[in-house]
Amino acid sequence: MTEEQRAAVRVLRGAEFPSERGLPEELFLLASALVPLPNVDLLLVNERGQLLLARRNDPFFEPSWHIPGGCMRYGEDFGTRILETARKELGTEVGFDPEPLAVRNVIRGPAAGLAHPRERGHNVAILFRCTLPEGWRIDNGKRTEEEAGYLRWFDSLPPDFMKIQHVYDDILKPWMEERA
Repeated sequence: MTEEQRAAVRVLRGAEFPSERGLPEELFLLASALVPLPNVDLLLVNERGQLLLARRNDPFFEPSWHIPGGCMRYGEDFGTRILETARKELGTEVGFDPEPLAVRNVIRGPAAGLAHPRERGHNVAILFRCTLPEGWRIDNGKRTEEEAGYLRWFDSLPPDFMKIQHVYDDILKPWMEERA
């Protein structure tokens, strides 16, 4: 490391960040370019066997449908991250199996076009089977289907399912074929 880099690290170490609430965006992105981030994904299936997906539309990944999920914060356990993600992305609490269905190494790699191409390029994805409260219904508010966070039930994976989440293809096999 250069002396300038060492000085920058000393400044960051001296700063106080309430990491249990999540890091400031700039620091989160810096950390994501240096180490893999643990990410909790929520597999949600309704009584008709449909899979719940959310729309993703940001600079880090192609506009696509994805399994709802969120990055863990310092000091969190899986259950806390599952519940926080459900509240943020679904607007509700969920039940969940405490044993993960899958743990996957997910490497997107550097992304051309980003100011810092390694940001958000490597995650450890942990998939949990979750259940929604009885009577829960999607409430997209005023979001359109192209906006981030829009929720929709699917009988099969859409053509624009997020590429990196194909690491779960063994689990998603029931939705990879047309259903009757």
